[in-house]
Amino acid sequence: MSGAQDPSSDKQFAVASRRIVFVVGSILFVGAILLFLNGQVALGIVLLVVAAAAVVWRGIWTVRRGQRALAEVERAEVPDGAVRAPGAPAPVEDVVAQLVGMNSDGLPYQIDAERTPKGVRVTVQWKHEEMRWQTLFVRGSQAFAWRMEVDLDPATAHYKFVEHSGKASVRAAAGPMGATAYGNWTWQKGKTAGGTSASFVEGADGQVRVVGQTGDRTSWEGAVMIKPADAKVPVFTVLRNNGWRPPRDWSGARMFEK
Repeated sequence: MSGAQDPSSDKQFAVASRRIVFVVGSILFVGAILLFLNGQVALGIVLLVVAAAAVVWRGIWTVRRGQRALAEVERAEVPDGAVRAPGAPAPVEDVVAQLVGMNSDGLPYQIDAERTPKGVRVTVQWKHEEMRWQTLFVRGSQAFAWRMEVDLDPATAHYKFVEHSGKASVRAAAGPMGATAYGNWTWQKGKTAGGTSASFVEGADGQVRVVGQTGDRTSWEGAVMIKPADAKVPVFTVLRNNGWRPPRDWSGARMFEK
């Protein structure tokens, strides 16, 4: 991932801070246990709180780095032109041409269109987002998927849409008590408003692999994220600019277009 800081110094800080938090946190944890055994409960709790605060700070730093890098992804450019009123909508062919014309290799999603018996279906598919990592004792993977189907009715200049969201997680760990593994997969159909799916991981150098819109990359850290609003806002902006509306256009319906 790119960022404002020099990648090499950023990595050095990440490695050093991770080790410091691990060592200091372990010492504080052991000290807290000893204090509990000696009856000094209050001081032991203080040490645990300090150790937990260090871990939380380190986690927040990792998440913010991932968010900064993912914020740099390309955004779709909505075509310029006069805004049409709902009473004078643009032909469906013009609308589809503008939607598909926003496609770019740098966008994290792809827009396609196909004829249907009732009009045109526009499919907005997020490109593959998956991350795999390996540390000394743990292997894991996280994958996200998202697709939106927008049905255009040329007879009424109305559109309807539905979203499909998926998430898959796999973890395998080895420790003193043996090996454990589990997986989780979810798939939902409906509409979302302002949702985001993200995962951020750090590991040994070369042990985090990210497969996303920028290709296949292996590094010491990784981040994957799907933010439907990045795709929904330009798509529905084009539709509304061309005079198209949902069958029931009210503030509640517009919330799901973001």
